Amino acid sequence: MKIQFLLPALLAVMLGACSKKDSDVTIPNTPRSEVPDELVDQWLNGTFAMSEWWSYDGTKYEGNPYERSTAFNFSKDGSAEFYLAINIYNGWCRTEGLTYQKGTVKFDEANHSFTVYPQQGNYRGLYSCAPESNFDRPATADELKPVTYYYTMTTDEYGKEWMVITFHPNDPIEYGSYFKRTAW
Repeated sequence: MKIQFLLPALLAVMLGACSKKDSDVTIPNTPRSEVPDELVDQWLNGTFAMSEWWSYDGTKYEGNPYERSTAFNFSKDGSAEFYLAINIYNGWCRTEGLTYQKGTVKFDEANHSFTVYPQQGNYRGLYSCAPESNFDRPATADELKPVTYYYTMTTDEYGKEWMVITFHPNDPIEYGSYFKRTAW
């Protein structure tokens, strides 16, 4: 999948953009728990369009019209990172949205849920046809809200393990987002 190769590059850009600035908000002392061994890792869910854009003369690859990736990075001690990268291309203009949050995670294994508590974050918007609208800013305290996810671990017919995330405990697994282990 092409998205596997794009995400590390986007994450590198996002991490570079998320350096600590004097105006950054940091929320101290958020809840955390030890992460279950089976979930300590980097997890990726991504999509890309099956169509591709080529230049009108057919000599230059311009990119996919739509790509989206979401990733989590869970450490054993309850540290967590969240990434969201969205890329839209309409044939002549590219729009990219990048979100990064760093904080803690608290697992509730009885409920098969975890809550991410962002302590700081960063937002970037890139517009190739309107660069004057580009932005790169730290998250505000109001944007750093905890989010609870419900998870199930499953193995596909090829033996590959997936973490399936839903937003409600009663959502069927087939409507969840499938995250695979990855490395960046």
